[in-house]
Amino acid sequence: MKKVLLLLNPSSRSGAHFFDDARNFLKEKGHTVLNTQEDIQNSTMVELILKYRANCDIVVIGGGDGTVNVCLPGLLETKLPMALIPLGTANNMARTLEIPTDLKSALELVDTGRQKKVDLGVVNGIHFVNVVGLGLSTDVNRKVPHDLKKKIGVFAFIWTAFRLSYRMTPFRTTITCDGESKRSLSWQISICNGKHYGSGLVIEEDASLTDSLLNCLSTEVKRWWHGFFLIPAILTGRYKPEDDVSLFLGRSIKIETRKTMKVDIDGDVKTKTPLELSVLPRALEVIVPQKKISKEAKA
Repeated sequence: MKKVLLLLNPSSRSGAHFFDDARNFLKEKGHTVLNTQEDIQNSTMVELILKYRANCDIVVIGGGDGTVNVCLPGLLETKLPMALIPLGTANNMARTLEIPTDLKSALELVDTGRQKKVDLGVVNGIHFVNVVGLGLSTDVNRKVPHDLKKKIGVFAFIWTAFRLSYRMTPFRTTITCDGESKRSLSWQISICNGKHYGSGLVIEEDASLTDSLLNCLSTEVKRWWHGFFLIPAILTGRYKPEDDVSLFLGRSIKIETRKTMKVDIDGDVKTKTPLELSVLPRALEVIVPQKKISKEAKA
């Protein structure tokens, strides 16, 4: 039986409604929940991880990639394992690791799951779980209405992207991956630690959270609406040589832009160009399903 720190993001689409259900389910399984919902409202998640570190066996986090990102400083300092309840909008980390989206199925992994160490990315000294983006994604994350995001989830991002796209202009950038550089005119750059990003898009079909590599995609279409022709490739991670994109794979990536640009990290704007990115191999311990279905689960 485990002592559980239960951190459900109260501002996520579902978190505020599920704390009592999650706590009761864990107690029925014989586990001890160390904190209350009031603790979450009165302290930061990192403060709670550090406060309960001595008595805690596992941190259960309910939310999306952004919520996990917020918890990273505490998880890295304490080395505590985490279980994830996917309550966010896109849930790309959970998607990559095949963690079920149903509350009870996700919580059952506390008993039935296996421990898996996954990589983290680092950008300008900030850790990230899943993705760093600049260009259209940053504008979308800054301007998507919060209420709309809570009501319709990923469709709020899609609607905002359509609304902003026709007013965008591409930006000049130099991307250096493991020492090799390329200059380009880009509309969007996404650098992924895992396989999925955005609203369940695929950066590369063989990408993994355990390969100690970063995948970088620069979208370089001639006109913004040409991006619609890339949708099949963006959904599958399979690009053709004639596609107007540049793909990079490496351990170290540097991105420079002519003008300083704001940059989103796991969905929140946290830094700006220039960017220095690297990988922190097997830095975070996550509870994942026992059943090995995909290449990611076999890693």
